[in-house]
Parts: sequence; structure tokens; C-alpha cells
Amino acid sequence: MTEQKFFSIQELASLFDISSRTIRYYEEIGMLVSKERDSATKQRQFSNQQRRRLKLILRGKKLGFSLQEIKDMVDLYEHNPKGADEKNRILAYADKKLIELEEQILELQVLKDEIEAHKQSYLLETDEKEMK
Repeated sequence: MTEQKFFSIQELASLFDISSRTIRYYEEIGMLVSKERDSATKQRQFSNQQRRRLKLILRGKKLGFSLQEIKDMVDLYEHNPKGADEKNRILAYADKKLIELEEQILELQVLKDEIEAHKQSYLLETDEKEMK
């Protein structure tokens, strides 16, 4: 049987280009679990499973999900990765996020149009003043 690889908090932080404090925070809120501290170095030790979990957490953050949503999805996936109910709940989170993104895109387009209209108005005013 292959021996399980463990990672120190510094190794994980370096691997994912995040701070050790971020990892400690995820541990504090129950998203990650470290093995008992290494007796020689007194450092937290994280399993390969926790490394994969951190990768999913960071991917979820990058996609704009809340920490609670990420925790729910990762827990669902780890509980039963091939389960239909689990997949459907994860897809429901994705659908909700897509709706939120579409709304944000529309809001940003309205803001962009308003800025362009104000800019155009300002340019017209400037041109009219210069013609006088």
C-alpha cells in the first residue's frame, strides 16, 4: 500500500500561491481539516485529500461562489461523487450563479451605456462651446 503524502501549511500555500492565513481560516471555519501536528516539526499536516479539497475551494472562489456554497458543493461531491441527487444540487448552484452573472452583465451594460451617453453629451457641449 502506498504511503499517504502529507503537506505542510507552507507547502500548500506555496503550491496554490495563497497565504498560510487563508488556509488557517479555511480550517477554522471547517472547510479543511489538518492531521495532528507533526511531532518533529509541530506543523499542521494536510492530506492529499485536503489538498484536492483546497483546490476545489479555490476554484469555487474564482468562479464567484460564496464559501458556504463551496462548502456545500464540496461536501456533496465528497459524500457521493456519482450520486444523481448530489449532481443535481451542484448543478442548481451553477444555474443560480449563471442567473446572477447574467443580471450583473445587464447591470454593467446599462452602466456602460450611461457612461458613454454622458461622455458623448460632454463632447457635444465642448464642441459647441469651441464653435462659439
